Amino acid sequence: MRWLLIFMTFSLVACSNRTAAPILPSALSIGTNRTVFVGTTRVEEIDGTFGIRRSPHLQLLELDISIPPNRDAGTISDGQDKPNPQKDFVIAAREDFGSLASFQQRLRQLFLRTASVKREVTVFVHGYNNSFADAAFRIAQLSEDLNLSGAAVTYAWPSRGHPLGYEYDSDSALFARDGLQKLLEAVHSSGANRIVVVAHSMGSHLLMESMRQIELSKPGWTSQNLSGVILFSPDVNADVFRSQTSVFKKLPEPFVIFSSQSDRFLQLSAGLRWEKERLGSLKDVSKFADLPIDFVDVSAFTDGVNGNHFIAGNSASLLALLKSAARLDESFVAGNTSSAIGLPGRRRILRNATELVVVPSGGR
Repeated sequence: MRWLLIFMTFSLVACSNRTAAPILPSALSIGTNRTVFVGTTRVEEIDGTFGIRRSPHLQLLELDISIPPNRDAGTISDGQDKPNPQKDFVIAAREDFGSLASFQQRLRQLFLRTASVKREVTVFVHGYNNSFADAAFRIAQLSEDLNLSGAAVTYAWPSRGHPLGYEYDSDSALFARDGLQKLLEAVHSSGANRIVVVAHSMGSHLLMESMRQIELSKPGWTSQNLSGVILFSPDVNADVFRSQTSVFKKLPEPFVIFSSQSDRFLQLSAGLRWEKERLGSLKDVSKFADLPIDFVDVSAFTDGVNGNHFIAGNSASLLALLKSAARLDESFVAGNTSSAIGLPGRRRILRNATELVVVPSGGR
């Protein structure tokens, strides 16, 4: 009955049109604007929206996202088919790239206007139950709230965008491996000096599978060309994660996993599998003590809206700590594996791994 009630609650909040993402050029003059690049393996429908169907082709776009004024950090408001730029995130402009070469040329143009040390790219891979617009709005929100520099890229893989679409999304995450590999390789070939890949929830499984795929064909590529990997609330089985990492000549460093014991979605995910936990809710990280990974436990925080499933993205207090610590995009990609330890908390060294239990500012 408990699981049934949870699913009924999920279905009630998913009745609106999640695929709607109208372009409103007037929004450019209302909010704060963030340029984001999108790689997607969703099929573009006749009306120009990107729905849930899977495409074998990687499509590349540039979007201008208008972030509404007077917004609280960590919040995203989506007006869907009737957005209000005064309170909602809005797609204000869109440009399509006809080829990988034109996408790479656009990134090179951006890099030419910045110092070589600033030629950074953050690639975000969204999780389960996301629409195309969700992916674009999330990377814009993270870029704004964490003041990330460089280019922001998101991979919009074909999630159903419905709470009851978990199995569809699981299949889509495997389907989308090739597209993500192509996107990562294209970003690297554009001349970026630093590439940080950030994944959330089921997107972490997709990222690990894509990196494993790359590693099998090009041993050492990921550690040589990715400046950092960050997994937020990874919805991944611990044994599967161990198998994925076993093929790597060397893991990209730093490699950071944000977890929470209060993540209700991961509790549900584990329960449906008759498991006790997922990678993003591990109670004992010592089983990975041999790997050079920073485990960051943010159980002391809450996101207030999403069952604590994306605390690092939605918690205003944790965002403030991340922003005030050594800047996320700079300290992580600088190769400082203890960068996450700049956050307040209790630190424990486990051979090659590090565990940090983060506490709110002023706590112990």
